Amino acid sequence: MLACSVTLSRSAFSHNISLYRKLLGEKTKFAGIVKSNAYGHGLLETAGVVIEAGADLLGVNSLEEAVLLRKSFPKPTIMIMGSVPDLRPRLQELADSNFWVLVSRVEEMELLSQLSPAPKIHFKLDTGMSRLGESYLHWKEIATEIKNKKLPLAGLATHFASTEDFTEHSYSMFQLNRFQEGIELFRSFGFKDLICHCASSASAMLFPEARMDMVRVGISMYGLWPSLETKLSLSQMGKEFGMLRPALTWKTKIQHIQSLPSGAFVGYGSTYKTTYPTRLAVIPVGYYEGLDRKLSNHGYMLVHGERAKILGRICMNMTMIEITHIPDAKLNDEVIIIGRSGKEIITADDHALWTNTINYEVVTKILDRFPRTIVD
Repeated sequence: MLACSVTLSRSAFSHNISLYRKLLGEKTKFAGIVKSNAYGHGLLETAGVVIEAGADLLGVNSLEEAVLLRKSFPKPTIMIMGSVPDLRPRLQELADSNFWVLVSRVEEMELLSQLSPAPKIHFKLDTGMSRLGESYLHWKEIATEIKNKKLPLAGLATHFASTEDFTEHSYSMFQLNRFQEGIELFRSFGFKDLICHCASSASAMLFPEARMDMVRVGISMYGLWPSLETKLSLSQMGKEFGMLRPALTWKTKIQHIQSLPSGAFVGYGSTYKTTYPTRLAVIPVGYYEGLDRKLSNHGYMLVHGERAKILGRICMNMTMIEITHIPDAKLNDEVIIIGRSGKEIITADDHALWTNTINYEVVTKILDRFPRTIVD
């Protein structure tokens, strides 16, 4: 028996994507980013819903993800955004005209151009992230080499380093300007019909000039804000985006109930001691299943529309929560880890606040073997 399950709202995905469609021009493509098991939401399940909702293509990190998607979805364009290590031994797996592959080196372009059918090649320009891509110091020689070798180039891409982290966006504007300079440089070498893209969730919300030919939307497609700073930036700019709808609900059931006297210790390390007669429930979810151990004695779950505090340390596969104030709670009752119960809601942002991390990490850590079920 599986410890918990995840449900995904079809209408939430459609709503969130529609908010971006209102911002985009007719020629700007929407790439739904489903990398890393769709940010914990389920790769195949999310991909199907996103395609139905009108995404123009899907974005993944690895070749493994792309191959898995292609088995279930033979037609959609799939963009591979991460590096492909040991490219030569796996080259034939990339022989797909509906693969877009982001590369950082000319050598990768040479290998990919030998394939039949060849994928569409997008070159990554590093404008200040200092991760993948090539520094502006080498752009001219790269453009020269690509032209001289007559290598096929379908697009140019970059990635913003700090749009989500600040309400002051001078560095993002610096990167955007540098990317535009790179585009003009490549155009001067005769590369005219390029698909140029740089905007992810936050930058697509904030900067109209960054939307270009395509936006790559991840976290907000799932109904989660990139950051509080993004919300504040929109407010300061006098812009409205709309209300995002979280797509994910993470839930489990009560596995066991204990009635403890005052003075009883709870969990490993005896870190919690009851000060009154306490009724607690044990649920079959712990840090192996993706629940952050920093929620020990700190976080909450929902039972019958009430908040139930986590007592003691979170175990590998179990967690204890207090249900003294929920007298009707019984075995096999539903427990909401992330989501809504009655008038109460616990969000991925709540978990992020309680554990000093970001909502991306909270949802991505949910164990991938749990079923993801689409609901309307």
